[in-house]
Amino acid sequence: MAVKPRPAGRIQEADAFEPLPTYMELAMAAAAAHDAPPSAPRPRLPGLSIVEKLVAVAIVCLAFYGMALIGCGLFLKAEAKRTGLITQRTMSAQLQYADFDIRVPPRVID
Repeated sequence: MAVKPRPAGRIQEADAFEPLPTYMELAMAAAAAHDAPPSAPRPRLPGLSIVEKLVAVAIVCLAFYGMALIGCGLFLKAEAKRTGLITQRTMSAQLQYADFDIRVPPRVID
């Protein structure tokens, strides 16, 4: 007996028109997904022991402290340069208006 060949399009059309899930089915699926137990928290840096983690944290802290010291040093250098420029301008202005006449005796402060 020969089997009649079915067109492939009919099978795909039948699969395409399946009934959609009802609101109740969707709500039950959402509730089931929501009621799932929470997964255990992943350990941070899983391949390291506690001592190795503490050493890594100490290294990071020292790096931040070093950057803070470098920042303070650069700030102090900038302040010294600014103060030096202000002092240099003040001294040059005082020397410019100074009276270097040697005929006037110097004042003696008692």
